[in-house]
Amino acid sequence: MVKVAVAQAHLQSGDVPANILKTINLIDKLSQIGAQVIVLPELANSGYVYNDKQELINALENTDVLSLWQQKSKQYQNIIVAGFAQTEGEKVYNRSVIIDSGEILEIYTKVHLWDKEIGVFTPGNNIPKVVNSSIGKIATLICYDLEFPEFLSIPVVANAELIVVPTNWPKGFYNRPVNEKYPMELIKAMAAAATNKVWIAICDRSGEERGIEWLESSCLIDPDGWPVALTGPGEGFAMFDLDLSLSRDKSISPNNHIFNDRRKDLYK
Repeated sequence: MVKVAVAQAHLQSGDVPANILKTINLIDKLSQIGAQVIVLPELANSGYVYNDKQELINALENTDVLSLWQQKSKQYQNIIVAGFAQTEGEKVYNRSVIIDSGEILEIYTKVHLWDKEIGVFTPGNNIPKVVNSSIGKIATLICYDLEFPEFLSIPVVANAELIVVPTNWPKGFYNRPVNEKYPMELIKAMAAAATNKVWIAICDRSGEERGIEWLESSCLIDPDGWPVALTGPGEGFAMFDLDLSLSRDKSISPNNHIFNDRRKDLYK
């Protein structure tokens, strides 16, 4: 059993040092109550809403969040998965890092950019890698990546036991019926977990940022597709003990298995 926590935070554009400090405080808090894996939102160091690429480059100047997250991961001997913005020359990347006991195991760059991100970030060109961590086989995607079934299947086929997804889900892109409990973005994530029989941990944002409100739908989803822990509105966290062995069983009936039933003669 692995205790996984998703930390739904209220972050702001332009104040990178304050955002970083908030992430450090969250890591301290959750580590002290036993979290073995801590997930932070997409772009947790920078905030999300920028007028243009140069504004974001200026905001990131002289900041280094990775070394601070590494120090905390080493201090608590746990795993931190977090979204962050990173510059390389004139390019800016939307990335997610997996840090295990102070060691960076993977830095993934978001492949599928959403809406106005296209004018700020350079997309990644590499598939998500499954890493052997201290708690099992994990991989990370970022937000909109999760909505492409063929993309999610890559780490699943590589035997990922936990898919970790830092995200910033803005409100208002789907017409949601009044009585519908879950937003469509979360329903898609639930379907993805069930279809692939894999644990999914999603860390969303809270509050408002430059006129954008967030869905505040951080959650842990089991391999049958059901949320076992949700944060609800506002800042907060959800934590649950995950049995990662459940992700290894891909049987869905006595005669069906999601890997064995794939018709690779018809599609790849």
